[in-house]
Amino acid sequence: MGFIRRRPLVGVVILLLAALAIPFVAGREPAVPQPVAFNHLKHTQELQLACDFCHQYVNTGAHAGLPNAETCTVCHQVPQGTSDRLPSHVFYTHRRHVGIGELECVNCHGAIAETERPPARALVRIDMDLCINCHLEHEQTVDCNACHR
Repeated sequence: MGFIRRRPLVGVVILLLAALAIPFVAGREPAVPQPVAFNHLKHTQELQLACDFCHQYVNTGAHAGLPNAETCTVCHQVPQGTSDRLPSHVFYTHRRHVGIGELECVNCHGAIAETERPPARALVRIDMDLCINCHLEHEQTVDCNACHR
């Protein structure tokens, strides 16, 4: 009788283990979420950039390293794409910027405090250039991984 009661549990455990093993049996690691839809083909084939242009430790370190914002802005002076809202891959908190960094609302939102009703359009275009320039001005990191997940 005890074996019959345990059979469904044994079956569930076997199925779970099989599902976890499939990516490894197929010779592939599980997918890793990427914060930016980066096109390696365009950069390596079309633009003929060497790997070490972006990955500074590819020849010397255990890990290749990821490019910082300064590396990207060598070529990308204008933001790539637009969004009316904060993209899901961007990590931003008012606590860090206003509470800890003591930035005034005007830094990012312009004269919003002087408006009598919500403006039809943002008073300041909040984009990567605005963020990078502010980080440089306040001597904060411009490492991509600090703000992008």
